[in-house]
Amino acid sequence: MINEQWQMPHLTHQPREADQLTDQPLAQVTKILTLLALAVFSLYLVIYCVYALALFRFPYDYDQGEGFELYDTVLHAQGQWPYRDSQSFPFYTSIYPPLFHLMTVPLVWVFGPQLWTGRAVGFAASLLVAGAIGWGVWRASGNRVIAAFSGLTFLASNHTFHIGPLFRQHMTMVMFETLAIVALAQMDRQTLDREGTRDAKFSPPFFASLRFSRGLWLGLLFLLAAGYTKQLAVATVLAGFAFLFLRGSRRALIAGIGLAAVAGGLFLWINQATAGWWYVSIIRANINKFDITQTLSLYRQWAGLHLVIFLIALGQLIYEIYFDRLSAYAVWFVFAVANGALSGKFGAGESYFVTATAAACIVSGIAIAKRLSGGNAWPPHWAITGAIAVPLLYLVQARLTLHLYTTGPIYGLTARVLGVANESGYYDSQGNTQLGPLPTREDIEAGDAIVALARQARGPVFSEEAGFLFKADKPVVTNPFPQMVMYEAGLFDPAREIAMIDDKAFGLVILRAQFYPDPVMVALEANYQPKADIHMNRFLYHVLEPRP
Repeated sequence: MINEQWQMPHLTHQPREADQLTDQPLAQVTKILTLLALAVFSLYLVIYCVYALALFRFPYDYDQGEGFELYDTVLHAQGQWPYRDSQSFPFYTSIYPPLFHLMTVPLVWVFGPQLWTGRAVGFAASLLVAGAIGWGVWRASGNRVIAAFSGLTFLASNHTFHIGPLFRQHMTMVMFETLAIVALAQMDRQTLDREGTRDAKFSPPFFASLRFSRGLWLGLLFLLAAGYTKQLAVATVLAGFAFLFLRGSRRALIAGIGLAAVAGGLFLWINQATAGWWYVSIIRANINKFDITQTLSLYRQWAGLHLVIFLIALGQLIYEIYFDRLSAYAVWFVFAVANGALSGKFGAGESYFVTATAAACIVSGIAIAKRLSGGNAWPPHWAITGAIAVPLLYLVQARLTLHLYTTGPIYGLTARVLGVANESGYYDSQGNTQLGPLPTREDIEAGDAIVALARQARGPVFSEEAGFLFKADKPVVTNPFPQMVMYEAGLFDPAREIAMIDDKAFGLVILRAQFYPDPVMVALEANYQPKADIHMNRFLYHVLEPRP
């Protein structure tokens, strides 16, 4: 059923017969466009689920580094910290906080070290983000249809689609960020609910400013969880406290001191338990090169893909600045978009804008729903235009983020109708992208061939992807990306690793992106020779064996 707010607004004057004849067909047009837009976004959700299920079945790294995330989880499952001296064998450390991996530990206990475990957690987190967005819009406006559009728009984003079903902690961080801001936003509603009551009326201002509501407690808990999922959540933490400060400086100060004490205590405990490698790995190793060109390119990409919701959210922000008071969502939108500047870091990418997408979805949804709810005061022609424009705007947004598979009877027909049919089997409005295409049977067979070579090798295998090592029952050795950034920061000395390479201690070497420090790559080239080149997931894997 279409929400009542989607019906033609009730006008204060008695409509003429001509008005009724005009309004009835336009009301039907509005319903048809709304159902069409919902169908389009529902199709995006189906495509997303198909993609996620395909990744659940794929036993190897789809995105480079997933296998190392799994190894972090395995270490936690064994009661060990992954933050260690990477200059000693097996030359391994992790540069991410532990919460996502700890959430995945129960699945690893039950099912063993499988990549689908973390992918399932990430996928579920993306669905929870969409649900939280929809709930936040509904609580703020009472419009269920716009709430549904807001949540589905997040799932239809190219960036959400690419990253959601990966064994990565990023989507879980966005989940905690969204839950935190939605919880904090309820403080305004709770304050309004208390207005006019005797307790609120006669409570001293000082103690009223220190009242900690359920929304505040939940918000602080989720902010702590987001920060211990990934460091990038610092922008949302700042946004949360900026909002609290706007609502009461004393309460914000006390809440900030409390959260800092808990977060700092955990930090010091883990740092002591890891002999200081937690600080080196989590903080110092994440300070790396910055490319402003990359940042600007990713800003253009994100704004182009999400232009409709971005402009509407921006308009709502301006409206709140000049005619209302800033909401938690508007403050979050500002900080989340600004945090995209960190996407210029080496190793960063489109994932740094997923939080901004969530914020834009919720702010734009509230803006649209509130404008519709005020439609009763509009002139008739403006009310009709607004009602028709909303589903059209969402359809335009859906076209901007177009991504679909192009083979098969349904996908193929849809692609031909939209004029995006191609032979690759996948179309993405973002352009050529590593993430999105479905793994094939040939990809699995290619991975099996690499695993067979690794299993036959004598001794440990020096692999740039850990997924092969789990299948081959080989120990995980090295973590290339942290090695590279730590080497460039002067935190990693590869001397011991190079010594083992010179001794040909590794029975096989598996390379893809070759993200190791330059001295390590020089040593590998000097001591190992090509054995096989194998294509998997549109990448060429170089398998090397020791030189005679």
